[in-house]
Amino acid sequence: MKTKLPILKTDPDFQSLKPPLRREAYEELELNIVCNGCREPIKVWGDYIIDGHKRYKICYEYEIEFKTEEILLKSREDAISWICADLLHNHELPENYQHYLIGRKYLAEKTVGIMNITGTNQYTIESMERKPHTGKTSTKIANEFHIAHSTVRKYRQYAKAIDQLKAVFPDFGRKILFGEVKISQDNIILLAKKQMDEIRQIIANIAENGKVTTSDIEGRAYRIEKEVIPVAAKATVKDMPAFDPDAYVSSLTLTIPSWISSIKRTAANSDIKMLSVKARYDLVKVLNDLISISTTIKNILEEN
Repeated sequence: MKTKLPILKTDPDFQSLKPPLRREAYEELELNIVCNGCREPIKVWGDYIIDGHKRYKICYEYEIEFKTEEILLKSREDAISWICADLLHNHELPENYQHYLIGRKYLAEKTVGIMNITGTNQYTIESMERKPHTGKTSTKIANEFHIAHSTVRKYRQYAKAIDQLKAVFPDFGRKILFGEVKISQDNIILLAKKQMDEIRQIIANIAENGKVTTSDIEGRAYRIEKEVIPVAAKATVKDMPAFDPDAYVSSLTLTIPSWISSIKRTAANSDIKMLSVKARYDLVKVLNDLISISTTIKNILEEN
């Protein structure tokens, strides 16, 4: 007589958040369950598996009994946030994968406007208690993972771009998350905005070292060159000065130290706690713009 096992549901999105097991690791898990039984309960939200997809599959294949543990959550977004937190806190993952999960966690919590649903014991009902939404979701997640809240928002864009790419090119998405393809976060976001045919061609043309650069995405006409060419084009042949390819970069190199000095002076002499909301907002906005454009030009320079 066959063992009657509970039938559980799988959500493709829940399942896709989990990193795939190597064949050897899966076979080791399979052997362990067959020999020793399924000792760790499969965690569920209602009828849906949120942790233990592989164990569930093995148990059904070999008709092995298993226990379930229900995690009390109020929505699908809560479940996504819980899965991301569980993976981030309890598993060793590549850096790219961690950034992706933080971005997905942010997107989930932003949707429902909740505080961090994990606690000292994330498998108990006490850890699911809701608290008043007193601050920005990005700030709460930033505090949890000890990063800047602007970084959390960037990981949100990164996660959205990865999901767009994974939907059509799942193997390429996996290679990015596991660092098998070298590509900056800014370039991933840029790549995801391209047409599918263009992305397919870029993937097909990836160099042997598995690196995707800005030039691969935008072509060889870099933005720095695009800014220089129109200025030169306006001059006549007679008046045209000798072109200095280092001029703009050299000027910027001399200017930036004064910015750094001003920022240090402001940090040393300002009472941050006394700043008005508007002053904080205005400074954060221009600093984020500075970080964004600095990262873009830095990536271009490093790629060459």
